Amino acid sequence: MKKICFVTSARSEYGLIKWIMKDLQTKNNIQLQLIVTGGHLLKSQGHTIDAIKEDGFKIDATVDSNLDISTMETIAESMGRMAEKFAPVFEQLRPDILVVLGDRYELLPITNTAFVMRIPIAHISGGDVTEGAIDDGVRNSVTMLASYHFPGTVDSAKNIERMRGSNKNIWSVGEPGLDAFNRLPIMTRQELADNLGLDLSKKWILMTYHSETRESLEYNLSAVKNCILALDKLENFQTVITYSNADFGGEQINEYISNVSSENPEKFKQIPSLGQLRYISFMKQASLVIGNSSSGIVEAPVAHVPVVNIGDRQKGRYQCNNIVQSGISVEDIEKSINIALNKKINEDDLYYWGDGKTSEKIAKVLSEL
Repeated sequence: MKKICFVTSARSEYGLIKWIMKDLQTKNNIQLQLIVTGGHLLKSQGHTIDAIKEDGFKIDATVDSNLDISTMETIAESMGRMAEKFAPVFEQLRPDILVVLGDRYELLPITNTAFVMRIPIAHISGGDVTEGAIDDGVRNSVTMLASYHFPGTVDSAKNIERMRGSNKNIWSVGEPGLDAFNRLPIMTRQELADNLGLDLSKKWILMTYHSETRESLEYNLSAVKNCILALDKLENFQTVITYSNADFGGEQINEYISNVSSENPEKFKQIPSLGQLRYISFMKQASLVIGNSSSGIVEAPVAHVPVVNIGDRQKGRYQCNNIVQSGISVEDIEKSINIALNKKINEDDLYYWGDGKTSEKIAKVLSEL
């Protein structure tokens, strides 16, 4: 049996890797291992380890690094604890391949530890470019440590080939986030309204804003406040806002949004984590997606919903024609919302990121390595 170990540290990438894990569970030659760490263990992030358990996955280990995102110093200290605590877990599980996805800072101590312990690394969604965050440095570091590469696009595959000086073990497979549209029983508008306590007669907006990690806390709070001011001027709309992730500034953003939703519950509803089913179901029913989440760049085009992408967190990624790029001022956001809500979307440009069959492609390669 080949032991393939997945690590998940945030709700965002768990939703992307879970279909790969499900497909690997059907392979007779695979023993699936799962380690949960990072934001999954925080109540402030929705304690999303519970959702993993509800999905029926056996968790082989939890690594609690006492993640503290209050300052950049405490984040760095948490990363040091994470490296220390992953070493004995890897020694106990002895995986044949470690699978990680994306570009979150937690990957640095995890993959560094695996690399030193001679555990081959498979990296999903490498080769992307996001100039507005520290993610580029993390993502490219993992690419150089990894042995196997599953980029989401041909362009990203070419970036990996240039970085490594070889096209060996690079498979362009598409982004796994699209698989959910083909594999989940999408909730109806009525079901969503009942589940989330929303008004069926109003139009819906989905908002997620994460810290731009190259910018100050003041910049990020200003961007969020200006977005709320712009949305508050809209009539006959309700906005569902999901938590900002476990980056520096995330706690302050979530606290501000919590106050906004408490003061104006008819217009704004804050939910820590929608989970993948509710998230993509709501996205398909929304009149607009706004913020700076990668889901607005990758998944929203397939849902045929217009997007206002605020700031530079996603700068460098390809943007399909459903996306309107906006600055962070109230005036810029208002203008972009108006353009997006009246935008005619060209469907020919909406499948740049894949065909929704990424998980089975990755599972096939991993099982045959």
